Amino acid sequence: MSIEDGIRNFVKKNPKYNIYENYSGRGMFGRTCLGVVVSQQGSFMDFIIKLTKYLDDNGIEDVDFSLEGVSYDALGLDTIVYFPNIGVIVYD
Repeated sequence: MSIEDGIRNFVKKNPKYNIYENYSGRGMFGRTCLGVVVSQQGSFMDFIIKLTKYLDDNGIEDVDFSLEGVSYDALGLDTIVYFPNIGVIVYD
């Protein structure tokens, strides 16, 4: 299973989080990537800790360093955690 699939599966199992497709964060100059919205009741660090534990518990290794460069922005009252190295493929 890829890191992207692991993130998506983790989010499906946790109602505090939602996938945000095609997010373009600071300094991305229009490139888009996978993001996860963390509700205002949650915290960015708590999300990262739980996600990495989930990936580890399920034997999902980040061999391509996809998690490197993870960042976050405010999104209204929520927070978006985004993964610049996990691009979202857009099919025309």
